[in-house]
Amino acid sequence: MLKKTIAALSLLSILAACQNDENPSKPEPKPRKDISLTRVEQSLLDANTDFAFRFFSQVCNTEDEKPNVFVSPLSASLCLSMISNGASGNTLTEMQDVLGFPASSFSLDDLNNYNQKLTTALLDLDNTTQLGIANSIWVKQGFKVYDSFVNVNKQMYDAQVQELDFTSPTAKDVINRWCAEQTNDCIKEVIKVIPANARMYLLNALYFKGIWASQFEKSATRQENFTNSDGTQQKVNMMNQTEMFNYTKNSTFSIAELPYGNEAFSMVILLPSGGKTLDESLSELTSENWKEWNSNMAGKQLQVKLPRFKVEYDKTLIDDMIAMGMKDAFDGNKADFSKMSAAELYVGILQQFTYINVDEEGTEAAAVTVGGMLDSAGLPVTIPFYVDSPFAFMIKEKSTGAILFMGKVTKL
Repeated sequence: MLKKTIAALSLLSILAACQNDENPSKPEPKPRKDISLTRVEQSLLDANTDFAFRFFSQVCNTEDEKPNVFVSPLSASLCLSMISNGASGNTLTEMQDVLGFPASSFSLDDLNNYNQKLTTALLDLDNTTQLGIANSIWVKQGFKVYDSFVNVNKQMYDAQVQELDFTSPTAKDVINRWCAEQTNDCIKEVIKVIPANARMYLLNALYFKGIWASQFEKSATRQENFTNSDGTQQKVNMMNQTEMFNYTKNSTFSIAELPYGNEAFSMVILLPSGGKTLDESLSELTSENWKEWNSNMAGKQLQVKLPRFKVEYDKTLIDDMIAMGMKDAFDGNKADFSKMSAAELYVGILQQFTYINVDEEGTEAAAVTVGGMLDSAGLPVTIPFYVDSPFAFMIKEKSTGAILFMGKVTKL
């Protein structure tokens, strides 16, 4: 199914849990291994973590329709990193800055090598956890893309590259089927229509399925109240268990870490403290604060109540990226993707689709980030036509051209 199994380091993505006699066939976890990073790689990881928190904060701040938010910073970063290999000039500078790899400190090679090191190192960390990452590039049939751009994404991102007849009504189904295959059918449709000026799609698919290290017993799940942000209460299936988990509390959050499998991966849960609302607390969720809070985590016996829940989410990310400082890439008049193709391309589509399901056994989560490269030559030309001075006009019949009325206006 997945081209490559890997692990995704994503701090706010997934939860954790408890051993359960109801699942005797669960495999025995192999010992956890640590990932060794050089000083430069650690700097790159810190920068990427900072992007994760900035990205999450940006999406939360602009989401005004849906009550729940679920994103994958890793998926977004990998998709945009592939696109950045075709960028040049200020377009590349802005992309690197937003992703956390400023050109003043890191080269594009540093970015590619880091992403390859991370995804490779995450491979097979936990034999009880299914992890997969897949990248693909779909090129309009007959459209010329530079070999150097294709080759770097094949080599560094293991990207599948394929030509596709975008004019065929089944073209979108081919791409959607690829997404479904990479996410265990969690995400089945990311493209509804292919625009006439679409030249290329770059996609990252991420899949995670983890079993709680300490599973929740189904017999302990019962109907309990969950208080919504508006103060209303809703009966939910609340899972229960008492166990030792890493925990810390400060003036902003109470934080618990529930591990999966051999504890290589975990879900971190943050509950507002000090009478703060969630939005008030989230304003303080930065990479700097997280580093301090995470260092204070220690084993404590917790009585955990966690609702079973499932969230399906999607969001167009262009406005969010522009707000974060990535502007030129989305402007058909300014974008510079001259290392991708001779055509005047810009990122006209950037959207992420996510899915998460949490129950007594563990967590299944998936993400697909879609970047669409459009040809600015296919954009309609906007010509100013301001009727703000004397003008003439007529009223005519269309089929014959017969003129019924004519006039002029010199004063209003």
